[in-house]
Amino acid sequence: MRHDVLALADLPADGLAEVSVGELKILLARDGDRVLATGATCTHKGAPLKNGRRVGNRVICPWHHAIFDLETGDHREPPGKGCLSRFSAAVENGRVLVEVPEDARAHRPEVDAPSRESRSERVFAIVGGGAAGLACAEELARRGFGGRIVLFLPEREPPYDRTDLSKAYLQGKKTDDALALQPPEALEALGFERVETAVERIDAAARRIHLANGETLDYDRCFAAPGSGAVPLDMAGADAENVVSLRSHDDARRLKPLADKARKVVVIGSGFIGMEVAASLVSPERSVTVVSRAELPFAKQFGDDVARQLLATHRAKGVDVRTSTDLAALETEAGRVVAVRFEDGSRCEADLVIAALGAAPRADLLAGVERAGKGVKVDATLKAAEGLYAGGDIAAFPLAATGESARIEHWRVAEQHGRHAAGAMLGDEAPFAGIPFFWTAQHGRLSYVGHAETFDAVHVEGSLADNSYTAFYVKDGRVLAGLGLGKGDRTPALHALMLGDPAPESARLEAAGWDPAALLQPR
Repeated sequence: MRHDVLALADLPADGLAEVSVGELKILLARDGDRVLATGATCTHKGAPLKNGRRVGNRVICPWHHAIFDLETGDHREPPGKGCLSRFSAAVENGRVLVEVPEDARAHRPEVDAPSRESRSERVFAIVGGGAAGLACAEELARRGFGGRIVLFLPEREPPYDRTDLSKAYLQGKKTDDALALQPPEALEALGFERVETAVERIDAAARRIHLANGETLDYDRCFAAPGSGAVPLDMAGADAENVVSLRSHDDARRLKPLADKARKVVVIGSGFIGMEVAASLVSPERSVTVVSRAELPFAKQFGDDVARQLLATHRAKGVDVRTSTDLAALETEAGRVVAVRFEDGSRCEADLVIAALGAAPRADLLAGVERAGKGVKVDATLKAAEGLYAGGDIAAFPLAATGESARIEHWRVAEQHGRHAAGAMLGDEAPFAGIPFFWTAQHGRLSYVGHAETFDAVHVEGSLADNSYTAFYVKDGRVLAGLGLGKGDRTPALHALMLGDPAPESARLEAAGWDPAALLQPR
């Protein structure tokens, strides 16, 4: 049925508008005399795309920077699973008319399962059951690969949204079942073979995967994205029943009931996981103390001024962050920790201790490859050896912005790697040019786009005190990254700018009032 939804004159030439047909929300975008119509909400967390940043006929989600094609509705960049539905639109007598079937939905599947056919005995193995592995498998299917896709799932469950473990899951806003990125039946429908036995070693020279049960699998191509384990707490009492880490769904299952009952929580470590957990758990009924070796958490990543404000926000929300402090001992009674003691002799009572000491990349699984620090060196296509590609936490890859090698432990980058590796496994030699992005929830959503290992200067536009700003990280006269929070967050526009220039000149941004949107080319 055709629906008259809007006057063409009310649709900005380069903007976006949302209209409703019954309960269905539709996104409209004008392209000259044409109007493009798709589902209006992001497939990741349901963000309204009308508030996103348009880049030509693409749109960047305002919350977590997924990218969709406005012409086709295709899902171009993660996060999220699924594409936007596309609707036929026409302009008649100055009005926009949209054809909407009775059973229309806002989203459609990423891959059409019935269209996938087995036409080959080639074996493409994917080691790692996280977001990267699933992204690779789905992209292989989308591109028409007709061989065997063998997906190794060491956690014995379908890939899930790991980012929610320290946020919505701990807060009780997301259930175990809701974490899955795809249900088991969807993986089966696409013909993915699931192996739940742990991988002990990938022999690059022999193109062979060795499993913990003694079995092996020879592959034609392999994508390795085994992720990381949690760095263990190495001291007496660390095996107590109320001392936990948080890296996996199993960890979260164990932690959640303990956290629900806890009234005095101690978090050891002030990295992203530790501070996200602290923000999730602090409440009037539950105290949270963070033990930080750092004098100023996040100063290395975000600069001193931003880090000071972030620390002040945590403290204002009730989190007791003890900086320049190290743990001396865990005091236990009857197999449980009852307090922690610090090196200065002070102590803090605890009925739950959460060890958040960082990640340990599982790079040792790959044999016969070149190592790079804690990871594996890959080339611009993500190739680690002939027939073997690596991504996610273990991959040290060349950044598009600088050419320098970097290893980035963030979920969206891992998904980007999975998609790109699928193309490389099928013979596409294009270099990986994805723009890194991550978000962290610490009393507000902080969005970080680009990547700056180091920086010469930080320019803050907006108000740190009001938690409404964008910080631009400058190195050698170029903006390598930006961090945004609140209404002053300009990272979607910076992301859009970086799609064409991954390291824009800081002088250009300064001349534009540090407004990346002003530098975007009109369509």
